[in-house]
Amino acid sequence: MRTGLLSFLLLIPACALPQSIIQGVVKDSKSGEVLPYCSISIKGTTKGAITNSEGVFSISVNLAKDTLVFSYVGYNKSEVASGRFTQKQAVGLERKDILLQELTVYADDDYLYDILDECRKKLLKEQTDRISKVYYGIETQTKEQPIELLECYYNGYLKGATVTRLLLKNGRIGLAELDNRYFLTMNSSKAIGQINLTIKNDQYPAIPFQQRKKELKKLFILELSNSDQEAYHIKFHPRLDFGKNFSGEVWIEKKSLSLIKINLTVEHAAVHPFLPLFPSDSLYNVDLSISQTFKLEENSPAPDHINFFYHVAYKSARDTPTVKTPSIITRDITAKGVLYFFDYGNPFIPPYFEYDTDLDDYRKMSVIPYNEVFWENTNTLILTEQQKLNLGFFRHEGCLINFREGNYGKQFLGIFGLDSTLYETYYSFWSADKRISLNKKLNQNKTYNQQKINSSILTNLYHLKVQILLDVTQSDNTFYYKSYTVFDANKTFYHLPEEPYTNAFLNIYFDICEIERRKMENALNKHPYTISQIDSIYKDASKSIDRVTKQYLKEVQSGKNAKWMTRWNNYILQQLDIDNMAIFQERSNNR
Repeated sequence: MRTGLLSFLLLIPACALPQSIIQGVVKDSKSGEVLPYCSISIKGTTKGAITNSEGVFSISVNLAKDTLVFSYVGYNKSEVASGRFTQKQAVGLERKDILLQELTVYADDDYLYDILDECRKKLLKEQTDRISKVYYGIETQTKEQPIELLECYYNGYLKGATVTRLLLKNGRIGLAELDNRYFLTMNSSKAIGQINLTIKNDQYPAIPFQQRKKELKKLFILELSNSDQEAYHIKFHPRLDFGKNFSGEVWIEKKSLSLIKINLTVEHAAVHPFLPLFPSDSLYNVDLSISQTFKLEENSPAPDHINFFYHVAYKSARDTPTVKTPSIITRDITAKGVLYFFDYGNPFIPPYFEYDTDLDDYRKMSVIPYNEVFWENTNTLILTEQQKLNLGFFRHEGCLINFREGNYGKQFLGIFGLDSTLYETYYSFWSADKRISLNKKLNQNKTYNQQKINSSILTNLYHLKVQILLDVTQSDNTFYYKSYTVFDANKTFYHLPEEPYTNAFLNIYFDICEIERRKMENALNKHPYTISQIDSIYKDASKSIDRVTKQYLKEVQSGKNAKWMTRWNNYILQQLDIDNMAIFQERSNNR
């Protein structure tokens, strides 16, 4: 029987502009040194790309009309017509002229504190709400081997310079085991993305812009470094408590006193946002480096990218009964990565699905399945040659997760054999070959006593939550989609006693929702639709699920009405060729 979990829709534009993908490398024009995380924009648009740590970039352009603008702090901007671009061409940027005479203009450094204080006030005043696409990549390794490579795309919601929320579009992971352990950076995108330059945070050392001038002078020593005609370059380091305060440097535009770039470093941080995965583990000697660069969006500064590096000594302790042989192992773990904000005002179409956005990166990826069309048509940051080699290592010596169809939900987290209770997912994706069952271990499914059941109304005794997940991907002016039916055990509760008919009752409900999803697919396949029309069809399908399931619940009375259970079971048998009552009767007989 064909279950058909995947489907697609193509909307062919009447006059699409021809696009070509070009690659190149950005270097210092004199030294030949590559320039990592150099920003590339298509002139007159919000579209762009960024070089990787090897200075290499890839970008989709219209060769007939697009001009590329290359921007790097401390260098002059350069424009190159894409039609003149040869494949893998090197673009050389020239350093700006340094004004050494500025070092002797002032008798003391008080003016430097004034500059930082005025820049701080501008950061506080700039509270524009924005949304952008975000690329997040991180690679983790020890001295012995690579152990993790993670890539995600998000919609980033920002207020001024601060990221307030990251909503996942899609993600994928490479992992390798070391010492019978996996080292996972579970939520570093949120930890790095939400660092606040102007508000003190107990999870990070102090930053100069978090202090008024008087306090700033007590905590930090400032010095003017080599500046140019357009920007002040100011270095800072703590007077005391080096582990509680960042050292670093800032670049501030002279004319507007707007922040251009800030580098933050700390060794053996006294405070940091990292936690060990298990209570028995510990980490120490945390070194952290964060660099944040800004660009102008609608004449006000907005984050362009954040690149980061951290090192931790991780002490991992394993004891029975989780392992056969108790052990304590300490490893030096290093990680580096980038958050790149691009295409402001033109976000991804987020998956149509309600889930807890506070989930860590791994659990989010278990909820939103792999999207082949998305990855084939998204090339914002090209992998380095070393990262490609690491993926090969993970493929043969570890595992690649969400690089293919089918390992979503429970299969996603179980693929590499981690503790099923610690990494349990609440989301079950519909499958004709797999039936769901009531999990009485969950607190929301605790059975009430008969007295409480008798005194309660039915809606307080159980609630079933199923959603259609619709993932729409836009490539140029073409829309593709995938859809799934998902049972949400977290938002489901069931306080009635488990009866022989209970699991059949649950699965018939789930199957009814799957039938409605298929009806939605049929509606979408009839015509090429716009995104607003797809949105309307999805909402109609959700309303239809609500209407039909209410009728089902009313008639079967939580499964107690055998006559109506049989009728609905026959409906599922006709539509999906699944006989739930027979399946669970057989399972009951075999116990």
